Amino acid sequence: MAIVRVKNCILCTTEFTSSQIKAKYCTDCRGKAKQGKQVDRRQKVAEKRILSLPQSDEWLWIARECRRAGTVEILQDVNIEALFSVYRARFKCYGWNPDTKQSKFHLCHIFPVKDKNRIGLLNHLNLFIGNSLPNQVYSNKSHDGKGLSIPANQLKRKWLIGENSTDRNILDKVAKYLGPVLVEYAKVNPVRKSQRFSLARWVYQNDPDNIMQLQQLERLSMQQLRTIRANVEGKEVYKMDFTAKRSVVVALEECQRLSVQLPECEHQSDVAFMVPVLQVAAAWLSRLSEQQGLHDILEKPYGVTWEPLKLREAVDGSVLRDFISFQAFGALQGATVDRKMVLNTLRKYLVVTTLTPDYSKANDSIRKYFAEQYSRFVAQVPVIKAAILSLGLADKIMVAEDLQLAAEAAREEAIFESFGYEQCEGLHDYSTIHYEVEEDYIPNPNNPYLRRFIEPIFVDF
Repeated sequence: MAIVRVKNCILCTTEFTSSQIKAKYCTDCRGKAKQGKQVDRRQKVAEKRILSLPQSDEWLWIARECRRAGTVEILQDVNIEALFSVYRARFKCYGWNPDTKQSKFHLCHIFPVKDKNRIGLLNHLNLFIGNSLPNQVYSNKSHDGKGLSIPANQLKRKWLIGENSTDRNILDKVAKYLGPVLVEYAKVNPVRKSQRFSLARWVYQNDPDNIMQLQQLERLSMQQLRTIRANVEGKEVYKMDFTAKRSVVVALEECQRLSVQLPECEHQSDVAFMVPVLQVAAAWLSRLSEQQGLHDILEKPYGVTWEPLKLREAVDGSVLRDFISFQAFGALQGATVDRKMVLNTLRKYLVVTTLTPDYSKANDSIRKYFAEQYSRFVAQVPVIKAAILSLGLADKIMVAEDLQLAAEAAREEAIFESFGYEQCEGLHDYSTIHYEVEEDYIPNPNNPYLRRFIEPIFVDF
């Protein structure tokens, strides 16, 4: 017989009975206590992760940006996940050149890091991935009312950062400034520790020729550390080469992102206007023989002919490409876009040849073999067509012909669906709504060749 004990709940102090000697909570409080333990566990995990911030390349980047701005208040109203999403996307552009130590793409500020009177925020709505050339040309240029910033005279002394502050001291101050925002982030997001630190420790412990302290090694790049380890082990340096993304693709992705994320304003409207402009430019480039890396915007499937846009005679295509590149960068940075001038330039350089792809050379076997390519192409065609039409680049006759073809296709599809056809699913699958029987045909039961097939029929009768 179980012993029943009378206990007091440690949460609500109510008396309750239990046969368990270790029972602490009444029935009503047991669920709350369990939930509280889970919260405490996540809190401890978050605190442990926050201690690892100085070992993360992402957070070390934040420390550098805070040192550059001179304050941690550049993280005002920050969305950490969205900020790191932009930071990581830059590396997926694969624009770094290890030989020149330069990158094709920069993380560009809409409002600059420092102005005479204001400080630009480190925020996903104040950053975009841009080509290095226009970023260097525009330098510290800003546009009134565009981007996110705070007045320099409102900065608080306790959040200021000295030029000689260490990364750890800066990140400690960042943790205090963000407070519960960082804790909630760390509860569900692990801190990505850089392999650079473990590699630096390996070099420190195993390289007989090393004369640097561990902290000095940790400041070296991954490529430098890998080279040192390869030399110690007598191996070749492991190296992966990735083709850099096309600048027009990166500009389009950033325009699409900010056209959705920015609040409704002139800046957001101008960025959205550049989306079809970049799509049209990429569609034209994708049909040139020497152009690669544009399949994300418009595929070139085998057996299909579609060259929606061509360069007019006696014009230089490189001029158009530079023009669109700088217009897109300016729009992202907040410059007012002269839409009429952009449209007139497109009409001056490009002519729309057709709005309808030619699938005549693509038989079923070709489409099956290149199924994924065809699937992407079919989805991309209406996007490019909509971009051409929205910019008004096609003449009225071409638009009317395209509408007529679309109407005919829709009508044929509607007629087909109205019949309610059933398709056979196999060799011995027959329609249940359509029969064809010759009325004057009577099987001969005495035929020895057919008896084994038709005898069961007569047995049934």
